[in-house]
Amino acid sequence: MTRILSGILGLLAAGLAGAAAAEPAPAPGTVPQAAAPQAAGAVPPGPAPAAEPPPRAAGPVAWVRTLQLLQDRVAAGSLSAHEGQLLMIVRINEDLLQAAPEVWADGHNVQAAIVFALSGGGPAILRRLIARAAIGEPEATLARGALAYVEGREAEASRLLRDVDTTPLPLTLAGAISLTQASLSVTENPVRAISLLDRVRLLLPGTLTDEGALRREIFTLGQIGDLKKFEILTVQYLRRFPHSIYAGNFRQRLAFQLVQLDAGQDAERFAVLDRILGELDAESRRDLYLLIARTAIQAGKTAAALQAADKALALCAPGSVDAIQARLYRAAAEIVNLATFQSGLRTLRSLDRAKLPSRDIILLDTALSTADEIGRGLTGRPGLPEAEAAAAQPAQTTAGPAGEPASLIPKAQAMIDQVDLLLRKANP
Repeated sequence: MTRILSGILGLLAAGLAGAAAAEPAPAPGTVPQAAAPQAAGAVPPGPAPAAEPPPRAAGPVAWVRTLQLLQDRVAAGSLSAHEGQLLMIVRINEDLLQAAPEVWADGHNVQAAIVFALSGGGPAILRRLIARAAIGEPEATLARGALAYVEGREAEASRLLRDVDTTPLPLTLAGAISLTQASLSVTENPVRAISLLDRVRLLLPGTLTDEGALRREIFTLGQIGDLKKFEILTVQYLRRFPHSIYAGNFRQRLAFQLVQLDAGQDAERFAVLDRILGELDAESRRDLYLLIARTAIQAGKTAAALQAADKALALCAPGSVDAIQARLYRAAAEIVNLATFQSGLRTLRSLDRAKLPSRDIILLDTALSTADEIGRGLTGRPGLPEAEAAAAQPAQTTAGPAGEPASLIPKAQAMIDQVDLLLRKANP
């Protein structure tokens, strides 16, 4: 363990030294930015948390703290820390299981084991401690609740942990338990989950726990439709954790959430999207607009797809792969609207499919096939000669295998039905 700790601590020292050099210390009397509350996203004040126990030279508390320092580097974007944490978790787990029985007479060591289990360490040590039945309260209840949670027994975990007051607990344990309470309550009581996640962020600013709590809170706010706080916390995340190992996954989920919020529904909602993406550099902004446009196509949100594709196109170099993708997403949205059907079809037929990624080739094939169906549905309708001409030309390709873009077909078919109905009314 000593060799591993030395190597990890060397990594941490280098990373923390670099961070310190890059970030000036706050002026005396100022509040560090990570802990400062911000408008509607501010964390409400609460009782002062218990002080952390003094560090031990060796043992569970020191081991788990070293793991947490390593995980905090993951939040800062360290790939080596991300790759090293699994090895460290395995070794710490072995040392905890081999620790002498008298080690667990110290409640701080039991608390460290609970934090370890909830930080990716797994259930083995908690099973061992609970089987010995030699730990006192509140650690015994916390250990049983944490074990139930790690093992997927959520009803039991909720019963044991739901009403636990984390105020008297040390910071790291309070943060781990509060994060667990939030996960257990998010479905039935998202408002309580948001309050708990606010508390976690207050307790442990700048840590991986803070980063995870912020991500979870953003998507919980999206689910309940709190657009104002959703925007504030999303901007905070993009500013504070732009290099997190989990930032890529966050952006993918963000694109989906923005589409679910129907950002293209009105100018005000799309302005929220613009303000959020304004935190990114031009390349990242372009990539996220493209992701939003494609996600919107899959969800049948044509207004959002059109607006996001236009925003992306403005950031693309002419003739680039990105520009071709933006034109594809725009055209795929256009063909399900009678007024823009022809322009969308012309664009689809003009695209250089050889430059598209494979998943977008499937989308192009599906869109062309769908356009062909729409064109045939409009054949013979008076006043629509362009539709007749479009239907006379077979689609250049057939639809690809069923996959992500398949939702385009029923959406377009529904549009055909609407068009048919309107034309019958106009031409009895």
